[in-house]
Amino acid sequence: MSHFTTIKTEIRDIEAMRAAVARMGFELKKDAECRYFYGTEKKDYVLVLPGKYDAALEKQDNGSYLLTADFFKGYVLNCIGENGNKLLQAYAVEKAKLEARKRGFSVTERKEGESLLLTIRDPQGSSLKAWVGLDGQTTFQPDGIRGKSCMKFMELEKDLGFIEEHRHTNDYYTEDEVLQEIKIKGHFLCG
Repeated sequence: MSHFTTIKTEIRDIEAMRAAVARMGFELKKDAECRYFYGTEKKDYVLVLPGKYDAALEKQDNGSYLLTADFFKGYVLNCIGENGNKLLQAYAVEKAKLEARKRGFSVTERKEGESLLLTIRDPQGSSLKAWVGLDGQTTFQPDGIRGKSCMKFMELEKDLGFIEEHRHTNDYYTEDEVLQEIKIKGHFLCG
């Protein structure tokens, strides 16, 4: 493993959000009325929930979307989690899958405690593990990759949100074993 990266999820992609909302069994409507305790308000996108209240996505100046909801009496909380954490987790998973597939990578998913573990593989067999927590925070770790070849996954990591931490391990500063073998063979051939 050559590095660790921790991403704070930012909602930027409505297509990924639609997939997340569908995954949870709800509907996302554009330019719709959002139901709050005090009445309704027209919002950019509304996550239509069962019960009395909905959640909304409001586009921000930086292009991301802010999740707003009325958590009164737990109606919304029961559907999308505290502060929308279940929704953020679903979004982070769907966004990672979408971005990985755009790059020709395959993705498998499994539950690991409250987290979801994604294994993202490139066509050459290298893989990246991504643990998506309940708050949408995602931790990435290349699996079995040494040297700087892990950097092919960095753009995918950046597409998911704000990088809170990126740390190289000792393996990052070690050349790929294949490259080392070629250099050793080359040395003996030239020597």
